[in-house]
Parts: sequence; C-alpha cells; structure tokens
Amino acid sequence: MKRYRWFEILLVTIIMVISLYAALSDAQNLSQRWFTRDDAYYYFKVAQNISEGHGSTFDGINPANGYHPLWMLVCIPIFALARFDLILPLRVLLLVLGGFSAATAILFYRLLGKVFTPAIGAIAALYWAFSYDVLTRVYQMGLETGIAVFFVVLLVYKLYELETTWRKNQVTNKQLFLLGFIAMLTALSRLDLIFLAGMAGIWIIFRKSPLRYFLPLDIAALLVSVLLAFVIRLSLPEYYKFSAAAITMLAVSVVVKITLAYFLGLYQPAILSKASKLAGRLLIFLVSGSVITAISMLILAKLRHFEGFPRITLIYDLAFTALFFGISRFSVLGLRTNTSAHNEQLTPLGYLSQNWKQWLADGLAYYGIVAGGLALYMLSNKIWFGTFSPVSGQIKRWWGSLPGRVYGGPAADPLSFFGINYVGDSNTWHPASTAFGVFAEKLFGAEISDISRYLIILSVFGLLYYLLFFLSKQEAKSTIAQLSLIPLFASAWLQVLYYHALGYSAYKEWYWTSQLVLVVLAISLILGILYHAVRKIRYVETRAWVVALGFGLFMLLPFWSAIRTNMTYNEWKATDPNDATAAFIEANTEPGSMIGLTGGGNAGYFVHDRIVVNMDGLINSYEYFKRLQTGKAGEYLANAGMDYVLANPYILSQPPYKGQYQMYMETTGNKLGGKELFRYHSTQP
Repeated sequence: MKRYRWFEILLVTIIMVISLYAALSDAQNLSQRWFTRDDAYYYFKVAQNISEGHGSTFDGINPANGYHPLWMLVCIPIFALARFDLILPLRVLLLVLGGFSAATAILFYRLLGKVFTPAIGAIAALYWAFSYDVLTRVYQMGLETGIAVFFVVLLVYKLYELETTWRKNQVTNKQLFLLGFIAMLTALSRLDLIFLAGMAGIWIIFRKSPLRYFLPLDIAALLVSVLLAFVIRLSLPEYYKFSAAAITMLAVSVVVKITLAYFLGLYQPAILSKASKLAGRLLIFLVSGSVITAISMLILAKLRHFEGFPRITLIYDLAFTALFFGISRFSVLGLRTNTSAHNEQLTPLGYLSQNWKQWLADGLAYYGIVAGGLALYMLSNKIWFGTFSPVSGQIKRWWGSLPGRVYGGPAADPLSFFGINYVGDSNTWHPASTAFGVFAEKLFGAEISDISRYLIILSVFGLLYYLLFFLSKQEAKSTIAQLSLIPLFASAWLQVLYYHALGYSAYKEWYWTSQLVLVVLAISLILGILYHAVRKIRYVETRAWVVALGFGLFMLLPFWSAIRTNMTYNEWKATDPNDATAAFIEANTEPGSMIGLTGGGNAGYFVHDRIVVNMDGLINSYEYFKRLQTGKAGEYLANAGMDYVLANPYILSQPPYKGQYQMYMETTGNKLGGKELFRYHSTQP
C-alpha cells in the first residue's frame, strides 16, 4: 500500500480543494443550496446556544436533547463562531465534512486495498469521494451521517485488523477495549447504530466458533420471520393494532429458538458439515421450536390480553424459519472447501463448559465499554432533560400511533416495512435497490405494482451473487470474514425492523448509513473475486489502475460540474436574505417576539432579535412533549409568552396537534407560501 500513498495525497487534496471552493462561495449558497435541512439547524442553533453558555436548548427557554451526541460535540466549537457571523460556521462545517468524506474514502481505500488490491480500494474510494448521490445523502445536509459513516467504516477496518491477527496471536484486553471504544463512538454518532455495535460484539467474542457466522444471521432471520408472518396475515396498517403481540412473539422466538439451535448442534462443525445430519437436526429444531413458541404465545396471549391474536402466524413463522435457517446453513455447506471430516467430540454443553469463561471475559471487556458509555449518556439525559433517551425519537414513535399522516406515519406497504423499497425514505439499500427497481420497471413495465415481480428480481440477483462465490470459494469466504459483512448485514436488518416494527413515523433516507457502507463493500467483493480470477494475467494490476483512474475521472467531472453550478460566486446580492422564513418573520413581527413554528430550524438559526420555538417537539423539552400528548401544548405556549405562530392551519388541525392551539390564535392576514402568521394570545381572543 505504501507504493500508492500518492493516491491518498492526491485524493485528499482534490476533495479539500473542492470543499474549499464550495465553502468560499456566496453566503446564500450555504443556506439555500447546501445546508437546507431543518434538522441540521436544530444542531446548529443548539450548538450555538451551548457555546454561548445558554445550555442545551434550541430556543433559549426549553431544554432539548433531540440530537445524536457525538455530532453535537463536533458542532459546538464550530458554532461558537456564530457570535461573529452566522455564515462563517457553515463554511467551516463544510470543510469539516469534506474532511470526514476524505477520511472515509481513505479508509475504504486502505481496507479494500489490503483485502484485494489497491486498485479496487481506489475504485471504492473514488466512488465515495465523487458520487454526488453520496454527497447529498451523507454530507451535504450537515447532519450526523458524515461522522456516523466514518465510524462505521473505521469499526470495519479495525475488525479487519483483528481478523488478520487473532489466529496467530492471543487477543488482548487492550484490543477489546479499543474495539469497544470505537463501537461506543459509532453508537453515539447515531444511536440506532447500537445494533451494529451489538452484532460486532458477537463477531468478536465467538471468533473461534461457527456462532460468529450464524448467530447474527439467525437473530435477524427470526425477527424477519415473525414480522413477515404478521404482515402477511394482517397486512398494513392493520399490523400496528397487533404490534405488541408481534414484539412479544419476537422475544419468545429469539430466546427459545436460539437456545434450541445451540443445544441441537446447529452451531457445531460436525453437524454443519454433513447434509444428512444437518437436515435431521433442522427438522427437530423447527418442530420443537415452533411447538414451544406456540404454547408460550397462547399462554401469553391470555395473560397479556392480546385480543384476536392471529394464530395462523405461528404456521407462517414455522415456514419462514425453515426457509431462512435452511438457506443460511446449506449455503455455507455449498461453499465448503475443507472436505476433511470433523471429529469434534464435545457436545454443545461440553463446548459451552469449555469456553464460557473466555466468552464472558471478552464480553465484559468489549460490551463493558459500549454499555458503560451508553449508560453514562442515558443517565446524563435523565438528569438534565428528565428522560433517558432523546425526545425526538419518542415523539416520532408517538406520531406513528396516531391517525392521519401529517408526518408520514409508519410504513404503509410491505416493501417499505422491510426496508427493501426502491423509492422513498424506505429505500434503505440505495443505490443497489434503486438499480434493481429501475431494472424491474424496464423488464416488466412501469406498472410494477406487483410486489412479487420486484422480489423475483431481488432473489435472482441474490442467487447470482451467491453463485459468483464459486469462482473462488476460499477467497469469497475469507473476504466475507475480513470485511465483516455478516455483522453489517444482520445489524442493518435489525435497524430497519426496529423502526418499522414499532410503527416509527417520519423516518428519513439519511438514517441508513450502515446499509450504504455494506453496498459499497458488497460491490467491491464482486470486483475482488473477478480480480482474483485474472490476477495472474500479465500487467493486470497496471490495467486495474488504469480502470480505477478512468472511473475516478468519470465520477469527478460531473461532480465538479455540479459543485460549480450550485456553489456560485457573485450571483447573489449582499442584501439577499439567507433564509426566506427568517426574513418574513423579521418583516412582520416586533423585535423580542417569540414565534412558534412546526419546524423552525432554519428560521431559528438565522432570525435576529427574536425567539423561534419548535412546536412539533423534536427539539423542544420533554415537558412540552407530555403537554402535546395530553392536548395542553396550547396552554403551555401561552404561559411561556408566545407572541406569534407561523404554520399551515390545516396541519395544526390534524394529529398530533388536533387544534389545541386554535383558541389562542388570531390571524394577521400575512402569509408565506402555505403558512399563515397568527397572533398568539395568553387567553382566548
């Protein structure tokens, strides 16, 4: 890799020069073409208030914790500059995010360069650095995604280093502490990445056992199996009426079936290496696991009053569990390269007795750091904000339980529910899923409303991907382990199901960070296998570099053109506002006024001599959230001294607001787009 250090220097230089060009462009570009998301300005304004000694608050009045902590720590020193100029921190932040983009691209380059060849690492790095799609999804919004992706790739890189050494040298506590610390930072960069931290722990602790390969996949498979059974039986949105029963069955299924799978030998090489033994044990596992789960659920349905619990889901769950466990076990059996017999004498209980102390010690070292960091974060939330977790997440789960879809509501179709849609905010596997969707539309026509057609396309591509491994079985198996594809894949599914199984509303396309990393690694694996097949051809490495640099030029030219088009110089007048909503508020309210907005991030950051209060609660206090739930938010704002509300009247009449501000509002007749400015009174006007 040292031979190609010139590539890293050149790549970082180009990324930072382009970032500097964008950062120094007209001020209005930063606010109206680059950092445009309301959610980003929640960070920016809170960071500014913290830096100025006002505490963690958006409006200077209500304490707020609706953000991911690690990105807020990065933003605080940057937005301390806002006291001098509101645009200056945005320019600095753009450069910081450019630095994260460069660092992530270099990690891809080094990781894939070591696993395959530097040219393949260069292709992945160039795609990451110069894909305008990656820019808009990960960096341009100014959200936590940039730092989250960096730590995801860093964790994978450190897992690769462990993978290449643990068979030769004993794993030390120092290594486990470091991995736990990186996993903790990954989770704190985006809290839903705790699933990745958890799956990585399984991957590390059971490194000498087939448990590391199958356990993450089995957990994900059991969750998908139960939820798929409920969704097929009930459809959406009726599923959400029975979500409590589904979640209970998830817990029962995982505990019962994972335990049975272990003691029936479904994690033992001696069983896994022989098709006849494996088939027999699978049959026993499926029958016994389903019977115990069924009995448990019938008892719990009565105890917990799951009225109308659909018993047919137990049969569906059996079928899907058989499918998923069969696929995972027999797929691995098909890729077996070592045909020697396994003479393992230990029973599952004996194997547990032999290894539990080491597993416990490693688990305490790794998970102790992860759990300790998250516990400290949650405790500080409870002390400072009155609740253990960010209010924003609690509000979005509450929104999902309400009628109406002002904020999108929970997943409305099976493809979105399982995160395999190819459009919208549930397009979790973009850009791969988008490409599959386009291919399906061209193959079947524009009316691809039939879900089965799209699933057929996904299944065919999945089968082709698996068959590609037969070009080099050993290379494919070792690479899957070196790239940690299994914990990445399993955790990505768990993250998606966490949101949709619980009826989470207003989820966004930028949530899916680990999925994007996994797509890049999975495509790189294809390139690596193809390279392995031709690696002995003369000058193949040189040719690979020619392809890589050509690909880089292909990505760079349109990327640079788009940056130049959007981030212009001398286009705007100095008097043009940075934010239209803030300018409207300043023109129609008095200095010192308190104005409520259902969003308000952009306006709250740019408005002068006024206070913007967030009314949807995402960046407001826990107390306000409880008032909003009980229909007393209008009274709460009146007592706080609210002067104006700028909002869409229709939205305020719908859940979650349901007209609870109406008695305090009097129109001024001033409008901005679909929003109207209302005078807000402390009593009914």
